[in-house]
Amino acid sequence: MGIELTALHWIYVLFILFIIGFMIMRRDTTIVCIVGIFLLALTATGSLSGSISTIFNSFIYAITELLPTIVVISIIVAMSKILTKTGINDVMISPFAKWIRSPSLAYWIIGLLMMIISFFFWPSPAVALIGAVLLPVAVRVGLPAIAVAIAIKRN
Repeated sequence: MGIELTALHWIYVLFILFIIGFMIMRRDTTIVCIVGIFLLALTATGSLSGSISTIFNSFIYAITELLPTIVVISIIVAMSKILTKTGINDVMISPFAKWIRSPSLAYWIIGLLMMIISFFFWPSPAVALIGAVLLPVAVRVGLPAIAVAIAIKRN
């Protein structure tokens, strides 16, 4: 019972390696992905017009899958900027800021708050809210930003 690898498989693997390489080099992968989709479609269908339409169909599929996430992230970022401009974030964190006196306390308080908020809200907006509001306080007491991210994502 052997599995035969076709040209489609090898093109797919090659473009996955290209994408990883571009990511390692910190380059944009958009064109690589579009060319990969085009070559896969061209190999599968043998039709130039079908391959071009496959690119646009992949855009439509991607936007239908990712649009809700993009909208949520956009709203959270906008709300965070409003909180910062109006100074409300300082009022929101004042009950917790008096408890956050050291890096270790910052780590544990942020982690516990994230856990409690995640019980009641969808975790992604909760992560953005905690990160946007409590990150400056944690950094002020000496906790590195990466440690704040670890405390938030452990829950």
